[in-house]
Amino acid sequence: MKNKLLAVTLLLTLLAAPCLGEALDLSALGEIEEVQMIEETTAEWTYPIPYELLKSSDYITLVNRDNLLAEDYVPADMVEDLDCRKVSYDKIQLRETVAEALYVLFDAAQEDGIYLYAHSGYRSYRTQKTQYYNRLESHNGVDDGVVQYPGASEHQSGMAIDVINKSGIGKKFTNDAFGNSKEGKWLAENCWDYGFIIRYPEDKQDITKISYESWHLRYVGVQVAQYMRDHHLCLEEFTQEWKEAVAEFEGTEG
Repeated sequence: MKNKLLAVTLLLTLLAAPCLGEALDLSALGEIEEVQMIEETTAEWTYPIPYELLKSSDYITLVNRDNLLAEDYVPADMVEDLDCRKVSYDKIQLRETVAEALYVLFDAAQEDGIYLYAHSGYRSYRTQKTQYYNRLESHNGVDDGVVQYPGASEHQSGMAIDVINKSGIGKKFTNDAFGNSKEGKWLAENCWDYGFIIRYPEDKQDITKISYESWHLRYVGVQVAQYMRDHHLCLEEFTQEWKEAVAEFEGTEG
């Protein structure tokens, strides 16, 4: 708006000059053209998620086989142990913000008569590597998409947590047992409002390359999680979408 007012003011000044017997100031005309160019080249950010958030938040970092975490990566802001309902007394670590969001999620679930249990949080690269190769050995060297390749596991990021119900403690995870339970259904419906997504949805397996996991939550923040829910996006799709929006915006600005 300021640029437009400046352009109008300069133009009126130029139009008035001959009437006052003054010489036409070509430098002023140049200023008008410059202002008009600024107006034409200044892009407006229209993507629903704030530009600053997309450029600065590491909570939306995509972790998968094509976007590996470094072998020595360990989150610096992890809590020593979760202070919520867990499947055992073993320590479970998460990044601090993720842990706080999980507490709020568990409290909200309990208010609705739903009791959730934290099962597995942060996992080191070394632990993931062991689990991955053990899985290969037990399946004749075939990667069946159940255990992530070392460096590709979101558990190493400290932003992922496996959540189950009481009846699932000590048993093998299955989508029939948890996904179809009242706890699993509540989680799938409500996790987004607390900043979490179901990271590996049933109908996105061709994109994520990972089998459906109704118990695997990933923190991305409330605004992003709700947007992904409303537009039915997995994290790979959302990442491609926002990066294209940023590239177009920055290209227009430049």
